[in-house]
Amino acid sequence: MRILLAVDASPDSKQAAHIVAHLSEPADLHILNVVDPDALKQAYLPPDLTEPYVEAYRQEVSLVAERVLHEMRDALTPYAREIRLIADTGDPAESIVETAEESEAELVILGQRGMTATPTLLLGGVSQKVALYAPCSVLVVKQPTPALERILLAVDGSEASNKAAQFLAKFPFKAPVRVTVVTVCPPHGSEPLPSGAGASDPSLGPEKVQARGEDFLAGIAETFQGGPYEVDTGWLQGDPAPIILEEAGRRAAQVIVLGARGLKGIKRFLLGSVSQKVLVHAPCSVLIVR
Repeated sequence: MRILLAVDASPDSKQAAHIVAHLSEPADLHILNVVDPDALKQAYLPPDLTEPYVEAYRQEVSLVAERVLHEMRDALTPYAREIRLIADTGDPAESIVETAEESEAELVILGQRGMTATPTLLLGGVSQKVALYAPCSVLVVKQPTPALERILLAVDGSEASNKAAQFLAKFPFKAPVRVTVVTVCPPHGSEPLPSGAGASDPSLGPEKVQARGEDFLAGIAETFQGGPYEVDTGWLQGDPAPIILEEAGRRAAQVIVLGARGLKGIKRFLLGSVSQKVLVHAPCSVLIVR
């Protein structure tokens, strides 16, 4: 699998890098560090500094960025077939998305909060922007994962969620991992789920709706037959995003996996998709599959 790992000097970035060790097969790994010199200058340097001082600061930042890249390469060499280091300058989110396109990455991994190459400047919102606009799947790592044991896969019968199940089965993590597959039937009168996922059909009674949902989950579970995972299922009711978050907490999930709806441009911001709500509010890591 081709992976783009976006790194910096932050603790979240180191947590993101560690997730590579949980993949069942070595990856073709691109490790990217992005420095935004203008943001650094505005955050740290008084406006009356002379250009030589500014240039010396930029050089120091570049040295830290280079050190971070080489430290990551050394730490991840046992888990990769090939590693390429990439240093860039500019807007971090834009650079990550563009590099993912150029490298034909299948997965981007990054921490929830990033920093520039210095250990104190937060870049809030980078992970959300990357999750919105990346051309491939995105894993936002939010917590340390010394051992990956519990994954929650949320499906709804859509093409996007089917891709999420297939992605997880095709690019598995190391065993043993328990995967809980859940679907959420919205309350009566809200937008129905796609056919086959236990949709809210007024002509069906609650028992038949649940039976159809459980049959759908059983079909998804078959995707993982013969694989490394232990699989169980759960049919739930309510508003999808809060219910998924509640179930993830109840099961102490370390990663939530969902499909992206494939919306483009400004619609991604306006519609507030389930995957985006889960990404923002989940206490654990979130993998959004495209």
